[in-house]
Amino acid sequence: MNANATQTQAAVARRSVPAVAAGLLLLLAIAIATLLIAQPVDAKSAATIKRAALSGSSTFSAVNGEAKWKTKGGERELEIQIEDAKALSGKRLAVRIGGKLIGHMRVSALGRARLVKSTEAGQSVPTSVTGKAVKITTGGGALVASGRF
Repeated sequence: MNANATQTQAAVARRSVPAVAAGLLLLLAIAIATLLIAQPVDAKSAATIKRAALSGSSTFSAVNGEAKWKTKGGERELEIQIEDAKALSGKRLAVRIGGKLIGHMRVSALGRARLVKSTEAGQSVPTSVTGKAVKITTGGGALVASGRF
């Protein structure tokens, strides 16, 4: 090998080491940035869902349904539904959670009724339902169905 070739290889090697080091530093910076950006999901954005099975009273034993309460972030939603209530077709029913009136729902000709409330729609939804009773009653106060969150 001649002297010029050796000097050229030495010059290339001197320039390559800083270039490789700079490349490694860039990769390290990208990896750190990715870790910082990919934060774990915030607990406030995870949804919490509570359910309560609804059973018909002795007078309306065929009735059944479900109550579902959901919270995600600062928003809450409540859905109450019953079915097999044909005997109450056309009747307006009151829904109470923990003794507090939440709203009313009307029984369809098919024997179904549903009430949906959402804070996103500007409606009042309980902040907590844990351990609270759900009671659905007729306008005259007769118990139609109940359950507990």
